[in-house]
Amino acid sequence: MAEKQDLFSCHSLQEAAGKFSLTELVNFAMKNTLSGWLAENFYLDESEKISAAIKNEVDDAEFKLLICKIFNLDFAELSESDIDKISAHIAKNQRKEIFFKYADTDKKSAYVINQGELVKALRNGAEILYLDGAEFRIPVALENKIYVGINNAVIDFTHDSDIDLDAKNIVLEDLQIFLHYPITVKAENSKNLKIINGTKKALGVHPTLKEIFEILRGRNAFESAEKFRRRAENIRGAAVGTILLEDKNYNYDAEYFSVQPNWNFEYIAVLKDYAQDKIFTVKLDHANAELLYQNERKLQIFADLTYIDGRITILNLYLETNTLGRINIESILREVEIKLDAGSSNAENAGYGLEIITAYKD
Repeated sequence: MAEKQDLFSCHSLQEAAGKFSLTELVNFAMKNTLSGWLAENFYLDESEKISAAIKNEVDDAEFKLLICKIFNLDFAELSESDIDKISAHIAKNQRKEIFFKYADTDKKSAYVINQGELVKALRNGAEILYLDGAEFRIPVALENKIYVGINNAVIDFTHDSDIDLDAKNIVLEDLQIFLHYPITVKAENSKNLKIINGTKKALGVHPTLKEIFEILRGRNAFESAEKFRRRAENIRGAAVGTILLEDKNYNYDAEYFSVQPNWNFEYIAVLKDYAQDKIFTVKLDHANAELLYQNERKLQIFADLTYIDGRITILNLYLETNTLGRINIESILREVEIKLDAGSSNAENAGYGLEIITAYKD
């Protein structure tokens, strides 16, 4: 109550900004106090903006930016985290303004940077959706939509039967399309689509998928160890997962993408030994990295399997691309600092250890 009285003892933006921090002003807003104070002191437009932001549940960065603008707060009021979030929000809005400048003003448009924003925009009735930079799932049953890709956005189609986008009046533009199954996508009204074939489960004629899974089951009760070794050794070209290239994960100086594979669960028995403790990278020079990113951001990962010490394991990982052909995936051990309790008997040995990356992790 005392804080509220202190606020209402102020009668100008400058006075309130000099008396309260950004955090305190945000708290006043969340308690529905700030909009009332603004209205009482004839800052009606500002009061309406605060009320609308709360009603629309804008994100934290957008709300802090609004408070900063209204009260003309100094940067000293902001933490580094606040500045990073607000900067990212401003950059997003700048990109949005650029693309909306050329939008069809007769239709309701939305600019989205992730799946959550896409879902909200569709629920709000958006007809033209600008998909920026990420991987998206779109509802093909929802008719009369236009999806425009920005910054090499990817549409992930997990459908196992043919899709007729034209019949639903769905138009796709400037998008990469990743197919999980060998289906036909009828999209004559769409333009500039790059289809990525993610349908291969094994490369070449041999081994077949059936043979791979029979080997993954292990040695059967009527088979000698040597016979199983011969059957299992040097299995080539099994599809063990997918990756999505992210521009933010490209190390320009070292010339590689850092990637987080999304493993096929069927191979977990093999992957748990191979994948844990490791970081995976795709080494590409600047020109080839940009070329692959523009054409095939989402790709299947293939592995050669082998037999070592009585177990099936992965010999190597690689990509098979239309753009650049075969690209090897390299791996290095991940080192992280181990934090031990002060009372631990091992505290004096604290140093660096291995962070486990499991095949369960997306």
